[in-house]
Amino acid sequence: MRRNFHILVLFFAVAAACLAAGSETTADDTACMPGGFKLITVGNTPVIGKAGASFNVFFDSASFQGNSFDSALRSAMSSWSSVSTSAWRYNFSGYTAAGASPNDQQMEIIKGGMSFPSGVLATTLVGALVSTGQIADSDTFFNPAYSLSPSPGPNDFDFQSVALHEMGHGLGLAHNDGCNPQPTVMQSAIAPGEQRRNLFAPELAGVTYLYPGSGIAGGGGLGVSPSSLIFTGTAGGASPAPQTLLVSAGPGAAWSAAVATSNGGNWLSVSPQSGAGPATLTVNVAAASLDAGFYAGQITVSSGGSSSTVSVSLNLAGIAVSPGSLIFTTTVGGAPPSPQAINLSGAPGAAWTAATFTADGANWLSISSSAGNLPATVLVSVSTAGLAANTYTGSITISSGGASSQVPVQLAVSSEAQLVVSPAQLSLSGAAGSAVPVCAPVSIRSSGSASLDWSASLNASWLSVQPASGRTPASMSICATPGSLPAGTYSANVSITSGASSGPVNIAVSFSVTAAVTISSGGVVNGASFATGQPITAGEILSIFGVNLASQTASAAGFPLPTTLADCRVQIAGVPAPLLYVSPGQINLVAPSVLSNLSGASTTLVVFNGPLGSQPVRISVAAQAPGVFSVLGNAAGAGAVTHQDGSLVSRSAPLVPGEPISVYLTGIGPLSPPVPDGAPAPASPLPRALNNVQLIIDGQPAQPLYAGATPTFAGLQEVVALVPASLSHRFPQMSVLVQGVASNPFSAGGPTLYDVSPASVPAGADATVTLRGINLPSTSAVVAGGATLPATLSQSGWQTLQVTIPARLLTSGSLSLAVTDTAAPSEPISNSISLIVR
Repeated sequence: MRRNFHILVLFFAVAAACLAAGSETTADDTACMPGGFKLITVGNTPVIGKAGASFNVFFDSASFQGNSFDSALRSAMSSWSSVSTSAWRYNFSGYTAAGASPNDQQMEIIKGGMSFPSGVLATTLVGALVSTGQIADSDTFFNPAYSLSPSPGPNDFDFQSVALHEMGHGLGLAHNDGCNPQPTVMQSAIAPGEQRRNLFAPELAGVTYLYPGSGIAGGGGLGVSPSSLIFTGTAGGASPAPQTLLVSAGPGAAWSAAVATSNGGNWLSVSPQSGAGPATLTVNVAAASLDAGFYAGQITVSSGGSSSTVSVSLNLAGIAVSPGSLIFTTTVGGAPPSPQAINLSGAPGAAWTAATFTADGANWLSISSSAGNLPATVLVSVSTAGLAANTYTGSITISSGGASSQVPVQLAVSSEAQLVVSPAQLSLSGAAGSAVPVCAPVSIRSSGSASLDWSASLNASWLSVQPASGRTPASMSICATPGSLPAGTYSANVSITSGASSGPVNIAVSFSVTAAVTISSGGVVNGASFATGQPITAGEILSIFGVNLASQTASAAGFPLPTTLADCRVQIAGVPAPLLYVSPGQINLVAPSVLSNLSGASTTLVVFNGPLGSQPVRISVAAQAPGVFSVLGNAAGAGAVTHQDGSLVSRSAPLVPGEPISVYLTGIGPLSPPVPDGAPAPASPLPRALNNVQLIIDGQPAQPLYAGATPTFAGLQEVVALVPASLSHRFPQMSVLVQGVASNPFSAGGPTLYDVSPASVPAGADATVTLRGINLPSTSAVVAGGATLPATLSQSGWQTLQVTIPARLLTSGSLSLAVTDTAAPSEPISNSISLIVR
């Protein structure tokens, strides 16, 4: 009997830049599919989806059973399993104490279990049949060397986001770098603290492509992802962070969302509650007034007679205790230390009890109250009568609603007066390049009644103290200055000594230097044309490029547009700008209306990432700054031009003389009536452009019908005009003039290039490359360095052209490539792209 062997395909999740792939078996530079996804390949052949369209999944019981990691894994599974247009399912089947079994046609999710390359967060091994390329087995391994958390802090990696990414590999999707303008779940990079817990359109398209189902989302059907949400928190504490739902509905299909809770309370809410077409919903829970316990609810999204229900659970722990430990110091025969307070919080009115314990069984530890109702403050006292010089330990246990918390207590009794320094450790943070010190106070006192002289010494050049010496009791500031320190975490000590004390007291200082919030040179551009150095105008969609612009990726969930997303804010002329999208490397926003009063002048733009701000950027302001959107989002080639029915003008659907068309742009200038900042443009009355707007087609002006805002959008505008009765070209060149200021040039359905693969080739030898694009004619040829070269056209979603470039054209530098139609040489050629010659 012949046996089918598997090829194992490795996909790594890498820390810091986080989800970068590395594998000799598959390459991440494979072609992007039309939906913006890539497929794992065996050799050069894309894999085939797993038979049965499902995996039975087992969790590592030692790491992922009955805890928040368990819940995060189930949520990630649910996201992939609830795509309405796909038959794919992840089925939870239990827990396992063993490692992954290769080729068992199941998925094991393990912590550890293999050797990880440097910087790798997680690895997925995908097994495919050699004979067919069909997926048969997948297993995921998480690297225990990294901090992956279901509730990540700024220095942790989000466990659920990485799990969702790795499960995408498990079903057959590769990293989709270069396929989309913004990062999605299958992007090969994620930053600490960043969350991508919901599937984006490329992931929905990818799982539907591999495992098509009977749903029709995107063509009028309804889908909601994920199918469940889990919130956790502490009763009486802050509400958990919001989470999001992705609604997949056909363009223009109306939907509505309703919430219900098992206790009838109003702790659950969703926004927006209605809309049309695909949307992202924000789900909030208000936990401040809830008692400790488990709460259940659901969100039902309905559209066109169909509905989808998302289960929501909220688990509130019983009690929070602060601080987490206490230290008392004194001398033999000296006065008892002052009492210290423990603050208790939780569900208001909930009962609590407290009990003390001492390791030696003595009664030196006492509390002001052993029972009561939350919130409360408990004073903790120690009695030093009769105690010899020693260190004594004990604890206080606080219980409420089935939950308990233990506070360790230490009493140090010395034979002579000692320095008492608080706190014993400090955590400071600052932005790289800043010359402003970041400081924190420190208290210095004596354990006895006598005052002690003290002095401080340092072991790091980035540290300073003020004052450096004194007499107890005293206060000192410890400061850290980023200066030229690269981004990273640094550790040092401040040592406090006294001649009368038995030894120095050390304060451990941790200093986190974060990358500075930096706007790239020329990084403020028109959001449609990406033109640099242009003035900006009120109501224009702008893109900002830089480094550390935001702590994570986030998109506006609805109107009015927020002025804060993921702790990111942008101020233009001192006014917060409405935000569409933020990420560490890019921000999209709508310029505020205050700019309408600054035409002809200049102003400043500042980006804030939490408390950190960029250096102000000076930008010019004008009454207009037109930029036309392109079909491929690359500000080149075919523009966003539509027929009257809303379909794109393209090679298969060119302009018709005399027909009305729409051109979509931004930066058209003032409107009447004006649209408030962050609000969508109304359909009635239509906000019309006050500036003179002309659409130029093949050098001749088109008869205008309308110029103004696009209803239901913010920052998007359109020009509607009649195509002239005669045209010089089938796919003419066009531009928009606003008060005589020209937009970026674009074509009406003309040939458009997106990229070239490989992106670079060596000099001195013939090279075969593949160009991707749209609207390419069947009689295409490639223009390179003045030569016209034959090319082979393939149709597969994206159009591709394969061309061999002779060595004589390949000299070091860059070579410009464009496409011409050999059957219609008078037609304009495509936009050009550059091939790097090394």
